[in-house]
Amino acid sequence: MTDGSDNLYKIAGVDTAKGDALVDWLQEKKTTFVHPRGMGRVLDGIGGFAGLFSVEWSKFKKPSLVASTDGVGTKLLLGLQENMCQNLGQDLVAMCVNDLYTVGAIPLFFLDYYATGALDETQFRDVLSSIKASCNSCSMALLGGETAEMPGLYERGHFDLAGFVVGIVDDDARLGPHKVKEGDRLISFASSGFHSNGYSLIRKWLAKHPRADLIEQLLAPTKLYTEIPELCLKFKNGFHALANITGGGISGNLPRVIPDHLIANIDRNLIPTPKWMSEFIQSNGASFEHVEEVFNLGVGMIAIVAQNDADSFVATAQELGLKPQILGDLVAGHGPSCVRYV
Repeated sequence: MTDGSDNLYKIAGVDTAKGDALVDWLQEKKTTFVHPRGMGRVLDGIGGFAGLFSVEWSKFKKPSLVASTDGVGTKLLLGLQENMCQNLGQDLVAMCVNDLYTVGAIPLFFLDYYATGALDETQFRDVLSSIKASCNSCSMALLGGETAEMPGLYERGHFDLAGFVVGIVDDDARLGPHKVKEGDRLISFASSGFHSNGYSLIRKWLAKHPRADLIEQLLAPTKLYTEIPELCLKFKNGFHALANITGGGISGNLPRVIPDHLIANIDRNLIPTPKWMSEFIQSNGASFEHVEEVFNLGVGMIAIVAQNDADSFVATAQELGLKPQILGDLVAGHGPSCVRYV
């Protein structure tokens, strides 16, 4: 591209030189990624037109690739409003990778999509640094992505994020409804807050009743449940299924991993809702019934575990820092699976 045409594009609101410089920054510490579990390696990553990842198929008996995509939702707007974007990259990675963990998969690589009205170097570096650090925490490669500068579609200073993750699981190790049985125990893992769901309602509440004292907790990054693969390895037979408690709450997500004709009996008094979260909800005139299908209420994940393995599972999860809590069990029912609070 000539200098003249480059200047014309910049006048139109797209700074290709800045975009190229930020891509160069991403590649500064680029190293050849080799999966720590020996499941493959990157052949070609950031900077090319497409990323290449070589899978070590010999590690698996009957492998399936697993994919997931997600975004951060309107939590991003709260981050922009408070000028606190440094954790949004973790939110993005977690919203994708946690879904991958629900089938017992090991993440291999991640791609991001960053779209904005005008590239802000500080915002971009904050978000991408968080993405890179989160990928490292999950032992997966940041294989590539896309940075799009689109004036007119996005306001100056605003951006949006999307993430894409690919992992792998052996069929024998796959978690899911096919393993779930009557009598299985329901064990929750604590969330780090509201994660990245329900923020349209949260922002509406904050607009009416600002809470500067809660901003850090409201913008706490979504927890990466990197301990799940270890639990899958240790409890190959007893760990049956896992639900990610996102939008829709417990009653909207738990039935997705339970076969029909089973009911999840949950003691609502055992749900580990943090005090600050309960007070925030109640201060806005909402009850448990109002928000149960909106927020996770302090429950990030719910594992379904064989009754005989439950105590050992809880002890191991506690050692791993997951803050487990037995919520109830599965009982026989009729029709589609559902949650029943007792």
